[in-house]
Amino acid sequence: MATTPDKDSIHKELDLIQDIIKRMAQNSFQVKGWLIGILSAIIVFEKDHLILAGGNDKATSLWLNVLLLLPILCFWFLDSYFLSTERLYREVYKWVIKHRTNTNAYLFDLNTFSREINGVTEELNKPENKIRNIWYSDTLFFFYFVPILFVLALVIFNISK
Repeated sequence: MATTPDKDSIHKELDLIQDIIKRMAQNSFQVKGWLIGILSAIIVFEKDHLILAGGNDKATSLWLNVLLLLPILCFWFLDSYFLSTERLYREVYKWVIKHRTNTNAYLFDLNTFSREINGVTEELNKPENKIRNIWYSDTLFFFYFVPILFVLALVIFNISK
């Protein structure tokens, strides 16, 4: 039978997991900030380009508007990845809280797939924590769908000019 870890080891393990969760949440926040900054820069560049071109370069303006979709989709994926990873480590945290006082198994193991205790396998990688499910979550969907609608409105505006 495995020995149980001391309280300091449990606290260090929990601190390690909490640091990962915090880092993933911070990355998610930074992705949103970068998206807003990049979209703003491209829109300002497009406006300045149109002013310098005398408003006659509609093709370039249209391509710049379509180009805006690329960072939106890339940052949407990155944000989903970071939130998915954060949720996976929340499951690891829950597992440690539940089982750590009874076993020394998986001590400081940051594997997020599955764990086996007393012949019972517990799956930590739950379907609701997969990237594709988080991609369509209400908060991310509306945060990234609004800029997509804005870009589509710009494309329609430039086509109709």
